[in-house]
Amino acid sequence: MYTTDNLSGVPVYEQIVRQTEAFILAGIMQSDAPMPSVRSVATEIAANPNTVQKAYSNLLGRGIIYAVPGKGSFVSPDAREKLRAELENKLEGVEQMAAQFAVAGIAKQEVLDAVERGYSAHVRSLSE
Repeated sequence: MYTTDNLSGVPVYEQIVRQTEAFILAGIMQSDAPMPSVRSVATEIAANPNTVQKAYSNLLGRGIIYAVPGKGSFVSPDAREKLRAELENKLEGVEQMAAQFAVAGIAKQEVLDAVERGYSAHVRSLSE
């Protein structure tokens, strides 16, 4: 389920967080579904269990997952809504970047093409 790239420059725990968020947003991980165990993810991606635990702690702290003592971690019932709200809050930053691109003389079509590439790459990665 999870894949990591040690050469990407993105910390492994952050890659796990981002992939979990993408799985939830795409409906691959549903509300109240059990999360894979820390140990199984660590084995799957050949990472230190502490790295996976750091990712889970991030998700837990943001309310994206919840823990049940003795049973494991689960996707929060409102995880998808929380993630969508976080992304909507980032739209203001996108608007500011677009303004900077315009000031720098970067063509609108170049920006739109970059957005399209981002969407396409993400859709491809979910289907693999």
